[in-house]
Amino acid sequence: MIRKRQLASLASLLALVLGDAVAAAAPAHASSSAIFCTGWTFATYTPGLTNAVQPTTVVVDGDLNVIDDHSPIGICLAVNSSATAGERDVTALLNLSFTQLIVETGVETINWNDHQSTSFSFSANVTRGASNTVIIETGVVTSGEFAGDKVLETFTAPNIAFANCNTPGGVTSLNFATAIAITPL
Repeated sequence: MIRKRQLASLASLLALVLGDAVAAAAPAHASSSAIFCTGWTFATYTPGLTNAVQPTTVVVDGDLNVIDDHSPIGICLAVNSSATAGERDVTALLNLSFTQLIVETGVETINWNDHQSTSFSFSANVTRGASNTVIIETGVVTSGEFAGDKVLETFTAPNIAFANCNTPGGVTSLNFATAIAITPL
């Protein structure tokens, strides 16, 4: 049952990302390359997320079209790029809680399977809906493949995944359905 919901969420995210990318017309001087990927981002939290804001070590295993224990499905569609999958592994110390999951700025790097990477500056915001929590990152590629292009990345987790926030140990891991679009400005 959860697998069907995850697949439906992933398909919805891809439709949203692709729709946004297609709707935005690129100026003539912009890059002609783009990539649209889906996958999963598995994050662990030490200590676990609770209702209290506290310093938390976050370890992220982000997979775009890479299948592993935490990433059951994904796709990548590229234009003028040979990348068909990407990964990012990040460890960060952040002040987090259940109610304030993350609102930050930073730099993220994706390592593509075509032996190139993409680094982009971003700002992130959280939206809690009735059934899902969505983190939206927006930014611009600062170096590497797709330099100068805009980035829209979404991370979606069902709110039920946060059920242990009221327990002493809190939520120690979340698996976010992930979608990213890197398109010309």
